[in-house]
Amino acid sequence: MHPTRRWLSLWTRPLGDRRWDVLVRTTAAVALLGIPTVIAFPRLVPLVWLAVVSIPTNSPLSPIIPTAFEPVIMEAAKYERAIWVTLVALGGYMYMEYLNWHAYAWVMSWKRFAPFKSRRWVQRSIEYFARSPFATVVFFAFAPFPFWVARCLAILHHYSLRQFMVATAVGRFPRLYLYAWVGERLRVPTVLLLGVIVAGAAAVIATRLARGQRVLADTVFDQEAEAPPSVQSDDDSRKAGAA
Repeated sequence: MHPTRRWLSLWTRPLGDRRWDVLVRTTAAVALLGIPTVIAFPRLVPLVWLAVVSIPTNSPLSPIIPTAFEPVIMEAAKYERAIWVTLVALGGYMYMEYLNWHAYAWVMSWKRFAPFKSRRWVQRSIEYFARSPFATVVFFAFAPFPFWVARCLAILHHYSLRQFMVATAVGRFPRLYLYAWVGERLRVPTVLLLGVIVAGAAAVIATRLARGQRVLADTVFDQEAEAPPSVQSDDDSRKAGAA
């Protein structure tokens, strides 16, 4: 095979689980784009570094490093103005959220997740979401709650991707700016920020190992896929009875 075609196939041929495939390719692409940017504009090193790190911290890795993104923003704000840090962080986050939407939609289209989508508590959650989808997404984007909840509900409700992205940006911008502003004003020591990142990851990993779960398992879908059909049906029966 010609070297050029081999290089193109390396970037375009799907490899393994689509979620992890997207993570590796996206991180590599952003890092490669950052090299000429840093060479041409050395002053932008903190922002380029933030853009690269924002990919894995908002990827399928994020459930095991839940406290990584915010400390990184606070660290970058020591070297650049809070507004620029916020815009770069928001850009990286929104890019990954666009990819996460499609990755989640792909996973949720699997037939094995049909029982999950038909559960009564899931259907009720979708009904509540449908009453005010835009405000719900904004709330979850701003509040310190797992954002995958809003993402899953939006996909199940067939909510407009454009509206979802706008609502996400509206909610995330003030939250990210708050962290950048605090980082710029207080200049929290790097050691403390690293401690927050490590402590959060250690807590999640220890909890998963104690429960016998895979460390890199997805918060929702991997556990759901691994659950035996009998367990899933029993769970549905219990929830239906309780309702």
